[in-house]
Amino acid sequence: MVHILGQTLNRRQLAERVGDLRQVFGVELSTLDNGLERGNRVLRFNTGGGLEFDVMVDRAMDLAGMRYHGVPIGWHSPAGFKSPALTEIEAEDGFGWMRSMSGLMNSCGLDHIHAPEVDDASHFNHPPKPTITHGLHGRIAYLPATLTGYGTRWDGDRAFLWATGEVRQGAVFAENLVLERRIEVEVGTATIRYNDTVRNLGFDPTPHAYLWHVNMGWPLVDAGTRVRAQIDKTGWTLRADAEGEKGAFEMAPPLHPSTQQVFDHHMRAGADGTTRAAMINDTLAVPGGQSGLALELAWDARVMPSMCEWQFFKKGNYVAALEPCSTRIGSRKDWREREEFAILGYDETVDYFLELTPHLGPKAIDALEDRIG
Repeated sequence: MVHILGQTLNRRQLAERVGDLRQVFGVELSTLDNGLERGNRVLRFNTGGGLEFDVMVDRAMDLAGMRYHGVPIGWHSPAGFKSPALTEIEAEDGFGWMRSMSGLMNSCGLDHIHAPEVDDASHFNHPPKPTITHGLHGRIAYLPATLTGYGTRWDGDRAFLWATGEVRQGAVFAENLVLERRIEVEVGTATIRYNDTVRNLGFDPTPHAYLWHVNMGWPLVDAGTRVRAQIDKTGWTLRADAEGEKGAFEMAPPLHPSTQQVFDHHMRAGADGTTRAAMINDTLAVPGGQSGLALELAWDARVMPSMCEWQFFKKGNYVAALEPCSTRIGSRKDWREREEFAILGYDETVDYFLELTPHLGPKAIDALEDRIG
């Protein structure tokens, strides 16, 4: 059954009331046509249950924004959603990635995450190129996807919105990897699910690392907003005692000057491997005369055992992120020594999932905290 606008309807009953389902829910493809964002394809999802979100097809099918009952959740940076043709991924000693960074989610990888680094490339068997340079968070985030399908599918009287695509990252004498991505949400509900498969299409054993950079902004992020997560311990930290900051788990108000903070949390998995984290604002006034907004993340800690918490509270660039990742903070040498690198042979894969669920009101937030424990 479809639960929509306070009613529960089967497929026939819905068809009796609506000649075109896009009147109440659906996925529509459009193209941005102005400024730095010109040429970007966007899939706009409307679940009919108060959740709307935008998928940037030409930026790895990542999430631009999310609105839940009209309340924005994602972060938009001053960079905007640049066309991939305008990205500067190799610039600024590997930090050019940040000149295109924006949106609720940026995928990072497929062969590198975290800080820029130069590494050995001998496994690609090209002596004139003994090393490979990896920029911040890799290359995948700003590569266009081949959109293979989108729409509405029915399973009996239940309806699901979906989209699928592939993002290729490859070069001569280098990696040949593909991200196979499926996005799905049930109509009338509020959980977005990403199913990602990373596959090696090449014949050279290739290191693989992966991270989802889930970026939240105001009004969800504000003074007093807190993080709840199934954390086993917190390892490495960056500037944990910066002046004016609150440290891990609590957000500060906008500051100037301000510097970033990073916390590397080692996650605790449930019996099925799933771990959870959430950003919670208990005091935000939300529709229905209630207070409280949260965004919950759930993923498989067996393939992503760590989560970085990133805080950057600079005035005009106010953001906090939760980042499930396949490796802990460290160098590529560290990852090899700790056996955290996945080394993929031909046609070998790693499967991932990420669920994003917004919650409104104290009752929903209490239930969320019970799940986290």
